[in-house]
Amino acid sequence: MGAVTLLPRTRRDNGWFETLPEVLPAAPLVGPTEADVVVVGAGFTGLAAARRLGELRPDARVLLLEAGRIGNGAAGRSSGFGIDHAHNIRSEGFAEAVEFEKQQIALNRAGLAYLNDAVTSHDIDCDWIWGGKTHAACTDRGSTELEHFAATLDRIGEPYEVLEGDALVDRLGIDHYVRGLHTPGTALMQPAALCRGLATSLPANVVVHEETTVTWLDAGPPHELWTDRGSVRTPELLLANNGFLSGFGFYRHHLIPVVTWGSMTRPLTDGESASIGGPRTWGVIPAAPSGTTVRRLSDGRILIRNVYSYSRHSLAGGRRRQRAGRAHRRAFEARFPGLVHVPFEYTWGGPLSMARNGEPVFGRLVDGIFAAGVHNGTGLSRGTICGKLVAEMMCSEGSDLLDAMLARGRPNRNVPDPVLGWGVDLYAQRLRLRSGREM
Repeated sequence: MGAVTLLPRTRRDNGWFETLPEVLPAAPLVGPTEADVVVVGAGFTGLAAARRLGELRPDARVLLLEAGRIGNGAAGRSSGFGIDHAHNIRSEGFAEAVEFEKQQIALNRAGLAYLNDAVTSHDIDCDWIWGGKTHAACTDRGSTELEHFAATLDRIGEPYEVLEGDALVDRLGIDHYVRGLHTPGTALMQPAALCRGLATSLPANVVVHEETTVTWLDAGPPHELWTDRGSVRTPELLLANNGFLSGFGFYRHHLIPVVTWGSMTRPLTDGESASIGGPRTWGVIPAAPSGTTVRRLSDGRILIRNVYSYSRHSLAGGRRRQRAGRAHRRAFEARFPGLVHVPFEYTWGGPLSMARNGEPVFGRLVDGIFAAGVHNGTGLSRGTICGKLVAEMMCSEGSDLLDAMLARGRPNRNVPDPVLGWGVDLYAQRLRLRSGREM
């Protein structure tokens, strides 16, 4: 297959990563070596896959390669929501649609259970709480969106709590929203800390190499991967690097690379925190498709997340970062008018990959090469279970959940650039305009 044509580029601007204690120096791959399995990408999918491979093959040598530092990649740049069901369920009431949605929820919950087990068993310090998520609206249109969401939850028998007036203010401590819908099954956490903790608690037969970018692949099997300073020969390769798998020659014209943007304040003072009131930690999902996500964090910071943009090379800097920061500032000041003097300490972008038809990449690609990726915005829970399931598939372990993933379709082909980029950005602009004050 030759040279890898799309390489990750890491930046030191991720608030989740930068507010953690400094990490020890990386241990890149140096010189030639061999392994029974190589996993490329140490996000939630790659970490889950490496863990499960180590569990099922205790005598195998498993290598986990990460281009940057674990916790500073896309997984550690998310909003830290481990969701059990989608923000807007598609079910229209037909039996087959209802069963499909229940199956997707079962997958997400299995991923969260696998993560929760790791957090509990290894005492991972990542602020993990089963706090649920509050879908909130500040406009009549947003309230209508919540009514539709409640109706779909009713159809599939999922619990929720409607919050209005004083009850909503008591829950959040702010009066920006007019209506909320709280669902209980979401876990909130510090995603970069979770990634680090998962990496340091892997089975003993899993060897991690950070700052190890794969630059060349000679496909076999056996397969030979080359990095800047070393190489590894292996009969089995798992690509858990999401949209970057297109750089290895797979799904080159099928994936939509986008960057989502977030900003984080400095820690609030005790007086500033007291002026908000309400619980100290919570997470808000916008009622509108392109509204603003908000998290109040246990260390006193506030996270704002909105805006996404097309980036053919998954670049997360430059003028788009500056524009995103301005949009975050407007959203923050609208929700916290008494805190307009509080600055953002960090603004960052995180790359993710989507498919027009919403289908994932999962399973065997060619002889000895497997992949799991393209989770369409649910990478924390869905990415985890897909990593676990693809590892089980490689070890000939079957299950109903594995059958469900293998039955899914695959990403369909896109129109070429620059038309694709224009289309994605125009669609994103349309959603922002439609969201109005929900931004």
